[in-house]
Amino acid sequence: MNKNILWAVSLLILASLACQLPFLGDDNADNIEKSLPGLDTDTFSATVEDPNLLAAVPLSPAQRQVLLVKGQPNRFLLMFMDGLREETWYYDQFGYEVTFRNGDVYNEIDGDIQLNWVDFVTIYSPWQFNQAMGLNELLAISEADTFAIESLAETFQEDLSLVYMKGLVAGLRGEDLLFVRTVPVGEGARTLNIPVTQPTAQSQLDATGSLTVAEQTHAGTNYYQVFCTYSDGTSEEDVAPITWDFREDGVYWDGDGPFPLRSENSYGSSDDTGDLFIYFQVNAITITGEFFELNEAGEEELVSMTCVLTQE
Repeated sequence: MNKNILWAVSLLILASLACQLPFLGDDNADNIEKSLPGLDTDTFSATVEDPNLLAAVPLSPAQRQVLLVKGQPNRFLLMFMDGLREETWYYDQFGYEVTFRNGDVYNEIDGDIQLNWVDFVTIYSPWQFNQAMGLNELLAISEADTFAIESLAETFQEDLSLVYMKGLVAGLRGEDLLFVRTVPVGEGARTLNIPVTQPTAQSQLDATGSLTVAEQTHAGTNYYQVFCTYSDGTSEEDVAPITWDFREDGVYWDGDGPFPLRSENSYGSSDDTGDLFIYFQVNAITITGEFFELNEAGEEELVSMTCVLTQE
């Protein structure tokens, strides 16, 4: 794949936002090019034939460490090229950004906090997206009622297109995903309700007097559809009741804990036996971690996991 084309497409995102785009279901639907992925009619059914494509991407130790310290990024950019997964996570409230290449830290910028930074956070997580996804999977993740699509074939003489939906912009080459950029505005954003310095659990409770909206959604006992993937290539799926108890010293999971507060809606702990990170969203919970287990040779082996919990 031509990397120059990929970067050119990403640079066109902001300029293209001002373009007149064909929205499915409106009077311009007949103008949509039929070569674009899956657009055989003026309506589109986002049917995901392989649910494994929606499985969370396992996080590397470096990524889990950033999550434990900084929490969920305000926004992020994912690039897919020649077997490389490049992720840039932006923490505007800290003046910090980090780029990972296939899970390893490639670059870090720890700059000054901008006085005019916008205190919004994307509703998405980097591990929700993978290179095997197409338009169907993007729509399933976004749960968007409408989307817009723009062909760049005439400009680049190649089957390239931009897709705009709730809180994100994606680039496609045919049906292959090239990049995902989150745009935390409107329905694609939630307000960040923490100060620049990261609070302790005690200070957050004292300041707000109540749980966040995401925490309120999961507080108490709820039934969850649980899907976990592991670094050894295995996965498991289950439905189970889980009780979350939010206290001043952190969150308790079925009575086990506490897992201390790291940043808004983010809890976790790390020790010699491994680490665990829990991130609460209104529509899901993401749990990442690593632990040691005995392999067939009787030797301890480090295993990483990523679990996504959705309420039944």
